[in-house]
Amino acid sequence: MAYFDFNYVTDPPNDETVDVETQLNNNWEEVDKKTTPFNQMPADFSGIGIPIPIGTEAFDPEHPGSEHRIAAWNGTTWIRSLNHAAPWSGWQTMEIRSPVVIRTGFPVRARVDAIARRVVLSGGLYFNASQDPWPTGTTVEVTTDTAMGISLAPVNGGICCRQAAAGAITTTNGFASAVAIIETKTSPDRTALSIRYQGDAGGGNFVMLDGVSWWF
Repeated sequence: MAYFDFNYVTDPPNDETVDVETQLNNNWEEVDKKTTPFNQMPADFSGIGIPIPIGTEAFDPEHPGSEHRIAAWNGTTWIRSLNHAAPWSGWQTMEIRSPVVIRTGFPVRARVDAIARRVVLSGGLYFNASQDPWPTGTTVEVTTDTAMGISLAPVNGGICCRQAAAGAITTTNGFASAVAIIETKTSPDRTALSIRYQGDAGGGNFVMLDGVSWWF
């Protein structure tokens, strides 16, 4: 166990004033000297000559598959925290159902966290190639029958609604918004993404899926 050889301040009248250099600065240097060995990576602890206290933490970015993780010493070995980045899949392009088309420069994609069981979307959509106004009061299924399997169905009863961003209103004081609906459907069995546009009917209306997510 590390020890600290502090310079102690005695009570008056033996030590009425504090010497900043020898009583404070030196003490901070003592703390730094004794704690520096414990502000390292696990491999740095070999050969330091003192037992590693249980609970000592070390930054562990070089452990295989554990970028930016922390390791803690349990008295016998290093225990590493869960890597929350590793379970995410890469971004996968999603197939879109006609007449809906992808907004130029904003491909529609999904990625899945297999451990947290979460899906996140990104990308943008026009109602059709002519960028006509999205129909209001109508729910439009935008993914194809094979875009998402039934295994990605929302955990809360097979349906989930999320607010989605929308834009390109051309009317004065216009309003643009949309609801993204994720739900199970049959014939064939699938998880479907639908859009229900809520805004004013302006040409060039688009819907953005960035941040739309659900748990499955």
